[in-house]
Amino acid sequence: MKMHKRLASVAIALAVLVIALGAYTRLTDAGLACPDWPGCYGSLAIPRAEHAELAAQRYPASPLVPHKARSEMVHRYFAGVLGGVIVLLSALGWRTGGRLRHLSLILLVLVAGQAALGMWTVTLALHPLVVTTHLLGGFAILTLLWLYRAELAGFP
Repeated sequence: MKMHKRLASVAIALAVLVIALGAYTRLTDAGLACPDWPGCYGSLAIPRAEHAELAAQRYPASPLVPHKARSEMVHRYFAGVLGGVIVLLSALGWRTGGRLRHLSLILLVLVAGQAALGMWTVTLALHPLVVTTHLLGGFAILTLLWLYRAELAGFP
């Protein structure tokens, strides 16, 4: 149970970090720095300046700006790690039963929805409704993780 609580606490910290990284990505105008999803210019690695020529061949309408692509990919990496931690928490919560089972299921659905919204944020060129829903989904995940952790601590 102690490890379960620690994992939930790590997930909360990761959720805060992912929200902050998403805000940073948006505020630095790096939201479309990677024209594809889930990778960046056809790769899962962070593109560097020396990849500019290859990036221009693959996506001529989207020139590579390495520092912006780095911001976007770091956000995606941390979001992926958070998704993995939530899958693990969901498995543990499902085994535990009770309210944790319900929270686990909702968290899994939200994480899948967040991944779709992340993709649509890029493919729909930062459509305001998608971006806003993506942010609200991040806060919903953070709130549910908080409730999950409170349930583990035995709060009513």
